[in-house]
Amino acid sequence: FLLIFVQTFAPRERRRRRRRSEGARERRVDAMNTAKITAIGLLERDINNDVMLTWSYPGISKEVAGVLVSRCGLEEKKLSLDGDAYRWSKLGKDWQYMLSTPVDNPKQPRVKAGCVVVLSGQFNPEKFKDLLTQLTHQYLKNLDPRPLIKSYMGLFRESKIDAWFDEKYDNRRAFIASSVKGVITKFGSEACAHIWTAVLLKKRVIVYAEQVSEVLQIVRAIPLFGAWHRQDWGILRPLVSMSEAEMNDLNNAKVYIAGTLNQRWSSKPTFYDLYIDATSGKIDIAQHAKGAFISSKLHTDFGKSLVEASKKECPGYYKDRSDEDEAGSGQSQIHHSKFGLIGSEVSRFFKSEASTWHG
Repeated sequence: FLLIFVQTFAPRERRRRRRRSEGARERRVDAMNTAKITAIGLLERDINNDVMLTWSYPGISKEVAGVLVSRCGLEEKKLSLDGDAYRWSKLGKDWQYMLSTPVDNPKQPRVKAGCVVVLSGQFNPEKFKDLLTQLTHQYLKNLDPRPLIKSYMGLFRESKIDAWFDEKYDNRRAFIASSVKGVITKFGSEACAHIWTAVLLKKRVIVYAEQVSEVLQIVRAIPLFGAWHRQDWGILRPLVSMSEAEMNDLNNAKVYIAGTLNQRWSSKPTFYDLYIDATSGKIDIAQHAKGAFISSKLHTDFGKSLVEASKKECPGYYKDRSDEDEAGSGQSQIHHSKFGLIGSEVSRFFKSEASTWHG
């Protein structure tokens, strides 16, 4: 009996203990790295306008490095520091946050521009912009990546460096940082009704714009059209080029809202159900998806109600309710404080339609 126990139950118990210890180790790591940062990298452009990943820790794969090069904007000869210096997007499970800056240092005369990159599993562009500002200052002092390693260790252990603390940022507020009103005003009632339908039915959406800041703002706001209850901003691919890795990522994602600065995406209807051109304010429905976007009186009336609500919206309605959130009111307070009259008008519209159907 003892021999049977040793041969049968002892290995099983060892495996159970091993799994338990591994799970405890993962929980300890998650408790330390609350910002979910997986890697830090550094991209640089030299005097020949060649851009490459020059340093990373713990490591960034060659495929991801190629995507970062295409997205960071360092290949542009004139580096804009207003709305295009800070960019963010997503590839696979990791969010990519990038902050570019010109470089003029006699110690490194061949380097003309740099871009500090942070990869994380969390979505909060404002939080990581503040973090990248701190990291960029460290990099520009001597163009030496070694201080960034020290910062990564501090972020991993305590989730803080210098004046940046992860705990002072509320990740929930990142969901509502972009305005629905701006999208409604720009595209009008019919287009907004189609955008709402696309989000509700989990269709593939591609947004084209000429400016990085504009495409990021629109893409970020689209999930608020009919999908607030899901609170899934992981479907966003805010900035994509046409690399093979990005196309494979879109195919694997199945459902996504992607943004691009490349107008050639309009000629690839196999990648979208709804194409939004922010420069012209027009939308295009792919032939294979037209059946899902058939307009009815409900769509027309709903689009008009959105436009009317956006006109009623006033800046004074928005209030800072951080105290109420801390008191336990939670995401519902954030929802109402941000959407204001638009959310109220949408609720009122569907209630009136429901009563009509019931009658």
